[in-house]
Amino acid sequence: MHRKPWALAAALTVVTVAAGCSDTPDGPTREPSSAPPVTSEPAPVAESAAKYNALTAELVAALEAKMPDITWAVDDPARLSRIDDGRCMLAPRSMKSSADIVAPSRQFEDVFAVADPVLREHGFPAFDGTDPVPGGWVVTRSTDAAGATVTIRSKFPAYLDVTVPVKSENCDANEIPQGDR
Repeated sequence: MHRKPWALAAALTVVTVAAGCSDTPDGPTREPSSAPPVTSEPAPVAESAAKYNALTAELVAALEAKMPDITWAVDDPARLSRIDDGRCMLAPRSMKSSADIVAPSRQFEDVFAVADPVLREHGFPAFDGTDPVPGGWVVTRSTDAAGATVTIRSKFPAYLDVTVPVKSENCDANEIPQGDR
């Protein structure tokens, strides 16, 4: 009888400590934003490439200013592809970080702080949170009225990419201006 109260107290202590550890936030507490309805017609390839490459450059500059030890470089060149519903999609240059950004950005809070103003300036809603994605990835997205989606995802390293529907008859990569590839 004497041992049982001690065992119960020890078990409660372990449970309390474990519960305290499990309450540590794994990420931002904000809910991810939902995409607004697409209300704009797709723009021509050259116009979209210039617009969304500028957005990407500004986002990278903001992220590098906030986390100067982490640099970003082009991961993939711009490309066009026709999707199942027949639309032509542009994926401007995607970017890749030199390191994971989850911990250095305080679970993406710093990403939101510097990226949300850039997004608003370019007609996107704020990121507002991370998406529930399996596999250890931390992902945030924002979609504008033209249906363009900006995604930042990090596990190690981090990636920043954009996809946008464009107006194109042939959906040929040669339509992307040389300077925007």
